[in-house]
Amino acid sequence: MAAMVSWLEELERREAAAREKVDELRARIKELTGHRAEQESVLSQLEITRETMTEILSPSAHEVT
Repeated sequence: MAAMVSWLEELERREAAAREKVDELRARIKELTGHRAEQESVLSQLEITRETMTEILSPSAHEVT
């Protein structure tokens, strides 16, 4: 019966280690998702600024119709 307990204990140890790693990865994914959202907002603002400035500075923007 000692051998059965030994492999069961090892299995439980491995499950706990895997569970801990999964929890760490979930936390990291949550953190990275937040950073990604922030950077997507910055990128969007920069793209809009570029488009606006391109419109303002284009020669056709200065033409009177």
